[in-house]
Amino acid sequence: MNRLMLKTFVMGGVVIATAQAQTLQEGLRALDFDKYESARNIFTQLTQKEPSNGEHWYYLGQSYLNLFKEDSAQWAFSEGVKLAPNVAANYVGIGELLVANNKIEEAKVQFNKALNFSRGRDGMVKDAKTLRLVASALVSTENKVVDEALNHIKNALEIAPKDYEVLIAAGDVYLEMNKGGEAATQYERAETVEPQNPKAFTRVAAIWLRVRNAEQTLTDLKKALDIDSNYAPALKLMSELYYKSKKYQLAKDYYTKYLNNSEPSLANQKRFAKILFNSKEYEDALPKILDVIKLEDSDIYMHRLAGYSYYEVGESKKDTSMYRPGVAELELFLSKIAADKILASDYEYLGKLYSRIPGDDSLAVQNMSKAIEMSPDKIELLKEAGMVYNKIKRFDKSIVCFETYISKTDRILPADYYLLGMASYFGRSLPKADSAFAKLIEVKPDYADGYYWRGNVQASLDTEAKDTIGLSSYSKYISMVEATPEKYKKNLIISYDYLAKYYIKQEKNAIAKGYLEKIITLDPNNKQAKEYLKTISGK
Repeated sequence: MNRLMLKTFVMGGVVIATAQAQTLQEGLRALDFDKYESARNIFTQLTQKEPSNGEHWYYLGQSYLNLFKEDSAQWAFSEGVKLAPNVAANYVGIGELLVANNKIEEAKVQFNKALNFSRGRDGMVKDAKTLRLVASALVSTENKVVDEALNHIKNALEIAPKDYEVLIAAGDVYLEMNKGGEAATQYERAETVEPQNPKAFTRVAAIWLRVRNAEQTLTDLKKALDIDSNYAPALKLMSELYYKSKKYQLAKDYYTKYLNNSEPSLANQKRFAKILFNSKEYEDALPKILDVIKLEDSDIYMHRLAGYSYYEVGESKKDTSMYRPGVAELELFLSKIAADKILASDYEYLGKLYSRIPGDDSLAVQNMSKAIEMSPDKIELLKEAGMVYNKIKRFDKSIVCFETYISKTDRILPADYYLLGMASYFGRSLPKADSAFAKLIEVKPDYADGYYWRGNVQASLDTEAKDTIGLSSYSKYISMVEATPEKYKKNLIISYDYLAKYYIKQEKNAIAKGYLEKIITLDPNNKQAKEYLKTISGK
């Protein structure tokens, strides 16, 4: 309700104005407190009472969006456009849904319809609220269009530099651009405009939590809760703070309080499961995701999260029982999702899950190949695929993956050369293995295993021990680890064995004898070393 309408109602009758303002205020407060089912009910009643009020339809659509009901949100926004065609907000809502589905150009058409209502002859948009709504819509989903959002919110700030919601939206845009300092500046300006509104203080706390400053996060959350001890977003953030600080009982207490002041709805349970998943807290996320699926199996994306989580939990807990249920969840997801909504990571995770199940190697290869085909520019996927191929002993494919990754990445790690070297060694591409380990030694000369594995490669290349590369590699390895022989016992024995044989062939039996004796010290029952020792000693 705009201010002119409110003023007219007040003049005509105080009771009506108060009742309508409170009803709208209750709906907005419900949205702010994450009470999305309550908000839906309030705005449903308002749209029935005033079907031509476009703003009510917009907020009804936003309620549905937060309940993860896109179809219902689309219906609400469309009804708003039909019944109140001159209200900009519902065009923004339709645009937001298009952005969520990565239809950016179609979304821009809807945003322009909204903006054109207040565009002057000079081409400038005059309505700060519409600019704010468009900016927020552009960064509210996974498909963010931050540059355009920034342009719109800057224009809104020029028009309404002291508008609380504009300042909050500006902070949100800067935060999505990873400009925490700029975001904090906007939120702090909002704090001065409405010092008794806890929203901005909570937003600032979220920035501190993002950069892992627990003390400052707590300070700003206390400011928010001093204003309103039941402010649900602050309670939720407090729960997250304590969760990340491993104070699990406090985290649970605050989340319980959050639910008491928002609503224990399925949407909130789903949202919490997603928060845990996005925070990579897979062991805690998985049971909550499965609970949501049991309560309502209509959101197929929860099966994706379940599949991913089963894999991550299986890896972290070394629990092989996790992989088959993970496959089942992802196969179910892929059977129901539209083809254009499938991500490369879906096939990536399915490939990794299959790679952990004995006998499913061909399915692992098939799915990893699909993932790479779908996203050839996602170079990190090549490394993941290479490691899967290693596990299933398809070294020919893992070599290609690691070589391609190294050729494309702008940040080669020593571990990358190690992975290529190991794949090449076990794939019997020994010259490639030698080059990889030589490069590893060059970039990380203090890494002992680099010398050990290059020694192994040289031992395989130079079976007659005519070259000195294997000799120098094993010798360097021994010098680096010999101080703690029990820790490196197996590899030391292999290294000593090579050096002993090398010196025997060089007819330097005294040196060879020293290495054979070292083997027997580490492994008193080593028959081969004893036989060699007898031979060179003439006994």
